Amino acid sequence: YSVLYEAGTGITPMKVNGCALTLLAGAAALQVGVPPALSSSHRRVPAALMQQQSVSQPSEVEPLAAAAGETNVVGAEVEQTNERFTPITLQSLDTWAEKFPRLQDKLADIKMSSLIFPFKASPYLVEELIDWEMEGDISTDPFYRLIFPTMDMLEPSARATLEEACATKEPLTIKAAVEEIREELNPHPAGQKALNAPKKAELTGVQHKYSETVLFFASAAQTCHAYCTYCFRWAQFIGDSDLRFAQKDAGSLFDYLAEHEEVSDILFTGGDPMIMKTRVFKQYFEPFKDPTFLPHVKNLRIGTRALTFWPQRFTTDADADELLALLREVKEVGGRHIAVMSHLGHVRELSTDKVRHAIHRLKQEAGVIIRSQSPVMRGINDDAKVWADKWREEVRLGIVPYYMFMARDTGAQAFFDVPLVRAQQLYADAIRNTSGLCRTARGPSMSCTPGKVEVVGTQEVMGVPAFVLRFLQCRDEKWIGKVFFAKYDPKAVWFDDLEPLDGMELPWEYTGLPRPCIDEACQIEYLMSQENA
Repeated sequence: YSVLYEAGTGITPMKVNGCALTLLAGAAALQVGVPPALSSSHRRVPAALMQQQSVSQPSEVEPLAAAAGETNVVGAEVEQTNERFTPITLQSLDTWAEKFPRLQDKLADIKMSSLIFPFKASPYLVEELIDWEMEGDISTDPFYRLIFPTMDMLEPSARATLEEACATKEPLTIKAAVEEIREELNPHPAGQKALNAPKKAELTGVQHKYSETVLFFASAAQTCHAYCTYCFRWAQFIGDSDLRFAQKDAGSLFDYLAEHEEVSDILFTGGDPMIMKTRVFKQYFEPFKDPTFLPHVKNLRIGTRALTFWPQRFTTDADADELLALLREVKEVGGRHIAVMSHLGHVRELSTDKVRHAIHRLKQEAGVIIRSQSPVMRGINDDAKVWADKWREEVRLGIVPYYMFMARDTGAQAFFDVPLVRAQQLYADAIRNTSGLCRTARGPSMSCTPGKVEVVGTQEVMGVPAFVLRFLQCRDEKWIGKVFFAKYDPKAVWFDDLEPLDGMELPWEYTGLPRPCIDEACQIEYLMSQENA
């Protein structure tokens, strides 16, 4: 099969199981990159299992001397090797399948589904976190499921549309089918594009949903070390500028913040800010070393998965020391609180010496606080024991459990979703089996159009089973902390599945925007009047 290129379409046919699958490189479904040299590290069963029964350029790395310390405990000394990050892409996947033969039967499925969902994997994750020795179908391993897309992530009708389009081998037909399917997957949930972005042309990478917090999407952070199959920001990675939040200019961000003194927090997100070189990251962080610069901004948050997708970012990458020094100076000289918002979804992620060493350096050398958050996802971590074990291990390592989220209404939600009632039971079962130090974790929470809605539990109200809910965050601050009720529905997975109790209203309009705030006391008075009627 020859490599073809048709101008204006960005189409490249790829041979898969004897047939030509037309892949959309121009839409970034095919992540172009240099095929990696396979790492020399040996494969082992993850320690947690034993206990439990591209768009980015590779970075050069210099080995660092390991910190003196204990072995296999917090801050453990680990052997430091000269590694460089080179992502696993569709181009290099066949090579990796030679090293891990259980991938070979999955290649056609991965490659076709990657027409819709972006694919990139981290060598560290593939080698150290997937249990290639497990019995049964490897696709049931939580970390395989986390990284490798499958056609099962599509609804049957969308799957049929894509398969029929691919059968034509016509680039424009396939391109049209891909665009149609992607649009049906709600690429910008919760009003990210329509409601959250400031109405200023120069602010192409800013969201301001809640008064005290601004989200910033640096243009150099529009990728990750690996893409989660359930990522609610998948539209950032498919090469469509109309669907993307990204901004290179730091000055316009700072100008906006100067105009909004109600902002106390900036969340640097993406993609992943930790994919940036420190020299690039520095332009956004270094000004905060001056205590007089935007003094109303107290807290700098970094949303990242690098801690467990490429822990070497904080240990052996060439600019790791410079990064840690920068963070410490912003904290100590600038007087800012720095929080690493680490996406940690499974206790197995905390099992390797590389991760524990990265945690140790961030805490001891950078002086930052690490908080953990993750959605609850079917087939990955929908198990109370996994969450309880994760929270206990996080506390032991000095990480603060923060959030359990629900799967957002975008992408492959139907493949991963867990009903609200089951998620709340998982949370309750996990939290009651931990100590008070773990009970900083909140959830399950829906980050939806009106705000962050926590499922507190279920209760019988006027003889009818009901969900008890409350706002942890809201576009209308008056609702924050308020309790409200909805009809019990064992199949509900998202806020728009909920219905009001008879005679009552939910706190949002059909658009998802909040109604004027009604105190929970008013609802209780209403319920009492109904019971006394």
